[in-house]
Amino acid sequence: MIKTIAINPTAKEAMMVTWDTGRRCNYDCSYCEISRHDNVSSHSSLEEYLKTFEFIKQWTTVYNQNRKYDSYTNINFTGGEPTMNPAFWDLADIIKEDKQQFRLSLTTNGAWNSKFNDRIIKRFHGVTVSYHAEGHPNLKKQVIENILTLSKTDIWLQVNLMMHQDYWNECVEVYELLKQNNVNVKLRPIGDGNVERKGWFIDVDGSQRRTSHEYTKEQQDWYCQQLGIKNLTKEITEGRRCCGGRCLTGKVDGEWKTVDVIDTNFKNWSCMVDWFFLHIDQHTGLVYHHQTCQALHNQKRGSLGLLKDADKMLSDLKERMKNPAPIICPNQRCGCGMCIPKAKEADDFNALWNANSIVPITEI
Repeated sequence: MIKTIAINPTAKEAMMVTWDTGRRCNYDCSYCEISRHDNVSSHSSLEEYLKTFEFIKQWTTVYNQNRKYDSYTNINFTGGEPTMNPAFWDLADIIKEDKQQFRLSLTTNGAWNSKFNDRIIKRFHGVTVSYHAEGHPNLKKQVIENILTLSKTDIWLQVNLMMHQDYWNECVEVYELLKQNNVNVKLRPIGDGNVERKGWFIDVDGSQRRTSHEYTKEQQDWYCQQLGIKNLTKEITEGRRCCGGRCLTGKVDGEWKTVDVIDTNFKNWSCMVDWFFLHIDQHTGLVYHHQTCQALHNQKRGSLGLLKDADKMLSDLKERMKNPAPIICPNQRCGCGMCIPKAKEADDFNALWNANSIVPITEI
């Protein structure tokens, strides 16, 4: 494991808005807790979505106007399953025609009706499909068909193959099929190192869940062989790769070099996560800088506020920009957001800040 003291993406990344459009999902995977999905929640209306979009436009404009490089905003729709809501398709049409020219991407289980393929191809810049082996056979067949259809277009496509310990042979077969069709497929161990959840437990709704899988030696050997790594357990527990596949550089022994698997304990590091991410949870109405880290500028975790208080959040943001400061990481572990400019030491961070922002930094 390479120990870094600073991290920076090699490309000038845009603001990414992850928009959880609702909890409703047509899957019920045992490794997805009820807080992340259900099959009973009501759909948000187009009117509600458009109010949220207006907030997104104003929020991201503040950051993009204060960068040293021209930047667009990428809105990535997540869920639940976004494609289940009929209003989602109208929303995508409206955003795509907006004069600010947002890029749209979609994180999905891929089980949409094939009649929507043309709209996805015309409206979306990229699609990430997570293949879940616990789905109904008819749904999984539709997923494969949709993946192969998109793979023949110019759309950016990635398949995250969730390696289910009980459906291992099926996952291997899907992997080989997608590789044969030149599909960009990534193997994903289920659990990401959450060792406390390797066994079954009762979720708050009474359902049985197992959110981290424990793989046999044969399964680990196969996985490691495909990725060219030596130890799966060590990779999961001691570091991770960027889930978006971004190329990163890290400062190691005073020298910047390409890094891949990274030790993600950034507690007390200075970070620019608010400059590159915004997370909207439409179901709860809560807004965060980032979905998983939930870091704030007061060295605590939590939300920025509620969508119904959008004006106050925007006012607070504009006031903060008068004396901008980095976020100081409050977490023991970074579950995502490792691709954001960040550094352990003030000098390194100031250099990263100056390369990205035209707003003078408040001394740290």
